[in-house]
Amino acid sequence: MSQQNIKSDSILIRTSQLPAAELGPDDTVLLDAERGVYYGLEGPARQIWEKLGEETTLDDICNSLIKEYDVERAQCESDTRAFLGELIENGLVKVR
Repeated sequence: MSQQNIKSDSILIRTSQLPAAELGPDDTVLLDAERGVYYGLEGPARQIWEKLGEETTLDDICNSLIKEYDVERAQCESDTRAFLGELIENGLVKVR
């Protein structure tokens, strides 16, 4: 699924619980042992990953990020869609 197909009300959730290590208040590293790949998440990316621990939507994610960061809704949706697209391509998130 491409990032353009992620609708504001699409249900999003992680596909698995990857081991994670917190490196600081805003930094997390995920380990995909099957692929031998590390993913570094910081700031908004970390918050998005945390929200994906339960079913959520693009709207819910952006509402949360807009409260925390000085970002316009259109920019938030665009950036979040791009990040979610990467997570989906890497098999870390699924859309229902």
